Amino acid sequence: MTELQKLGGARVILATAPNAPAISALIDGLAPSGTLLVPAAPAEPLTLSVMALSSGRRSVAGWYSGTARDAQDTLEFSALTGVHPMIEQYTLGRVRFRVVLTFDGVPAVTAQ
Repeated sequence: MTELQKLGGARVILATAPNAPAISALIDGLAPSGTLLVPAAPAEPLTLSVMALSSGRRSVAGWYSGTARDAQDTLEFSALTGVHPMIEQYTLGRVRFRVVLTFDGVPAVTAQ
């Protein structure tokens, strides 16, 4: 059972890292009728179980984004619905994908 399933599953997962294996693994974290939204464009194809999709009425959708209006809409949606990030902390040498580096609690640099 995934950590997200232990919490009841996610209604929406926004997969922003362009990594097909990482995105494919997220389908099991969705709640029934949940959606995996993929604005990232991995070079390799996603590998998804049709059974995991159909048995949970889950869906996968692509989305082109990147405009200033998209960012504004996202922040407004988050404020209205109480969406908040799940934050992982790890040592500098273990960074994967995108992270925000902080010094004394102050965000300083975004690394990829």
